[in-house]
Amino acid sequence: MGADLNKSTHSKRLPGLVALSEAFAELGDLESLPYFQQLQLQFTAHIRNPQQFNYQPETEKPIEARRLKIYEELFFNNLQDFFSQLFPVCNEILGESRWLLLVREYMAKHKAQTPLFHELGEEFLDFLQTEYTPLENDPEFLLELAHYEWVELALGVSEEQGFDSDNQSEIDLQLEYEISPVAWLLAYEWPVHQLSEENQPKTKPNQATTLLVYSENSEQERIDFMVLTPLLYQWLLSFKSGVSAYDSLLAISEPLLASKQIKLEELTEFAVQTLQKLQGLGVVKAA
Repeated sequence: MGADLNKSTHSKRLPGLVALSEAFAELGDLESLPYFQQLQLQFTAHIRNPQQFNYQPETEKPIEARRLKIYEELFFNNLQDFFSQLFPVCNEILGESRWLLLVREYMAKHKAQTPLFHELGEEFLDFLQTEYTPLENDPEFLLELAHYEWVELALGVSEEQGFDSDNQSEIDLQLEYEISPVAWLLAYEWPVHQLSEENQPKTKPNQATTLLVYSENSEQERIDFMVLTPLLYQWLLSFKSGVSAYDSLLAISEPLLASKQIKLEELTEFAVQTLQKLQGLGVVKAA
């Protein structure tokens, strides 16, 4: 008959619970947990941050330091390899030593809410937004760049179905149009699509970077992007407002038309050509 761990070990107290209680405050009184769960918490805390938490329970047979090191490296390297593949430009720009410190900071501070590996990218974004402590030489654009890199994974694993790219329906601006669920309109303060180890601006541009990132409806299911003008970005964004493409076009173009920077005929011709192209890519369709 198997031992009842909740009863047989509940009365034991694991040394080092004070520090653990501070790190896992959301779990409440750790002394009330079954002893094996206290062991698990101390072990996982050590794996996350071996510099802060030791794993040396006085009431258990000690684990050889070499073996503990194997576990530490296994968890860290798996996570570091995954994040390096998901955020290659962030890794490149920060450099290896700073990147490794950042991944370790993530492990030490962030408590992921998902057991799914492909959702860890979103957890990393949450860490960058709420828990990460930037160093003096860290770029200001790190969060936006990480988000831009994560979008490729998010669209690649999305279960949403895109629009038929073979649709050659005639464009009618009097109709309402909608954006594919696997086409995302994005606006950033930094030119995230141009950032690299060689291109790291120190100041924000005066104009935001507006992009359309989409999943091609093809056998390769490739993720691609196009740079949008602010006018085109606002127009496509307005497709959710429940008015015709023509009416929304007039609304956002009113200052340009009033100042005669563009003629209505030129504007509508541009709009039709743009919708034809986007329809051919499976990005838009008539609602």
